[in-house]
Amino acid sequence: MVECLFCKIANGEISTLKVYEDSLNIAFLDVNPSSLGHTIIIPKKHYQKLEEMPENEAKELFLVIFKLAKVIPKIVETTDYNIGINDGKLAGQEIPHLHFHIIPRFEGDKGLPIQSLVKIEVKREDLPQLAEKIKRGIENSAESKKEEGKEVKTEEKKSEDKKPTKSAERDWQEFNFEEQDKAPDFSDARKGY
Repeated sequence: MVECLFCKIANGEISTLKVYEDSLNIAFLDVNPSSLGHTIIIPKKHYQKLEEMPENEAKELFLVIFKLAKVIPKIVETTDYNIGINDGKLAGQEIPHLHFHIIPRFEGDKGLPIQSLVKIEVKREDLPQLAEKIKRGIENSAESKKEEGKEVKTEEKKSEDKKPTKSAERDWQEFNFEEQDKAPDFSDARKGY
């Protein structure tokens, strides 16, 4: 197995400027910060990409990001920040261990918005069809999870005669893409960057 820098940090083999730790996650200041307060959040278990993580662990990771995003900007005396992930080599992931960045932003920091990372020409007329494909993909994913859940519940009923309990999982929110008659125009929001 390849030596993983972040696994070594999670295991305590490499010291770091830790700002948060729980049983699943750890957060520390970036040693090559892009900004004052630039913090990295990682799961202690090794996952290279977000989709490899079990959903319950991903929820816990996002709760940590949420907590830190409320505190870090205040500590470094700003109100704005970027939260980012480079998920895979093509996205710029340098360390093959899932990690998120919280990067506080300041007046005149010469940083750009996330939309400036990639500039591929996309036809607006193709967006409604793409939105529908994504919506169907989400629906199919939710349906397969429900089917998996039904199989598990059936097995549980066979092994035990208990009252069913409510699932802690939250259903996906549905978005009505049909209400949009055209793709949104965000060009005004990007002016000046």
